[in-house]
Formats: sequence, C-alpha cells, structure tokens
Amino acid sequence: MTVADYAEIVAALRAVPGVAEADVEPDDEGGGLGLLRLGLSPGVDEVQVATKVGRLLRERFGLGVDAERVQLIEDAPTPEVPEQPNGRRPVISRMQLVSSGLDVTATVSLSYRAETVRGESTGSATQTGVHRAVATAALRALEQLVDAKVRFEVDQVEVTPNGRDRTVLVSVTMVSTGGSTDRLTGSAVVREDVRQATIRAALDAVNRRLEPLLP
Repeated sequence: MTVADYAEIVAALRAVPGVAEADVEPDDEGGGLGLLRLGLSPGVDEVQVATKVGRLLRERFGLGVDAERVQLIEDAPTPEVPEQPNGRRPVISRMQLVSSGLDVTATVSLSYRAETVRGESTGSATQTGVHRAVATAALRALEQLVDAKVRFEVDQVEVTPNGRDRTVLVSVTMVSTGGSTDRLTGSAVVREDVRQATIRAALDAVNRRLEPLLP
C-alpha cells in the first residue's frame, strides 16, 4: 500500500459517524493495513462504530480487519460533575476507554483539591465488562489518594429503569488495613453517558467512608 492509499483510508474513516480521529500504522511488511487507531466521540456506541468501520474497509477498500489490530479510543473530559464545596470529595476529571480485540482498558482520572490521580482496569469488551472496568478504575484511583489504607472490590454493577430515567447501582466491598470488611452501595442517575454514571455511583458508594481517610 502506498502513502496515498493510507491517506485515503484515514480520510474515509474520519467521515464515519462517531469517529473523531483516525490513524493507520502501516504493516511492517507493507502489504496490509497494520494497526488501526480510532479516536471516538464521547458517548458513542463502540460496537456500532466498529461495525461501520469494518463494513467501510471491506466494501470500499477490500480490506479485512483483524480485531486484534484495531484500537477504539474514547478520551473524554467529564465536566458534567459539579465541583464539591471546598474540594471535600474527589470528582471525575477524565475517562479514557481503549478497546482492542476482546479487552477494554478503562483509565479514570479523579481530581481532589490540587491533586489528580489515575486508576486503570481491564475487562472484557462487553457492556458489563466496560461498566465494571470504569467502576474499578475509579476505585483504584481512590486507593492512591488514601495511600492504600483501604482496598476496594466491585461486586456488582446494575442499570435499572427509574420512571423515564435510568439509575446505576454499584455494590462495593471495602477492606481496611485493620482487617474490617464493609459492603457499600451507591447510585447515580444516568444523564448522557451510562459509563460516567457508573463512575459516579462507585464514588457515591465509598465517599462517606473515605472522607475521614482523605488528607
């Protein structure tokens, strides 16, 4: 494939609804598509975008797509969460999802006063796997804020209808250094993005127990 071929493919991919950015890394042998990175618009359905991209590459360019060679990247700031008065609780500042093959890796950044921490978690590339990954990533970030004095485990994530709205319920087990174990539950109403609501529900589950441990 020539440089012009790659440029044409990138231009076509950027025109796919839901794709904010596209980049193609040429195959080492020069005969294939290589690694395909797609930056997604916030809140889009990754599966639908991947399906459209695969159809475009097959029908227009005659190229097959190996799922292991495709990365779907959503990197979104999260301004929907209001700042807490006096910075008393951590808030979400950014969420990144990278889907590749059968896995999705979530990275969640939390802001607390002048500090920003990041947590990461990998799960299966399913809706349930994404929800658990973003909740776990947020809790891993929280563990950094309290110098690993506690450990969190996501037990369950459930999205339930609530009238015209949907609510995310997250159950978390908290293990303290003293050996105590607590089961905590939090909830958040889905505004636009169910994954951000999942993060807020995870924070809601642990915030009250976490406050005495925060600097």
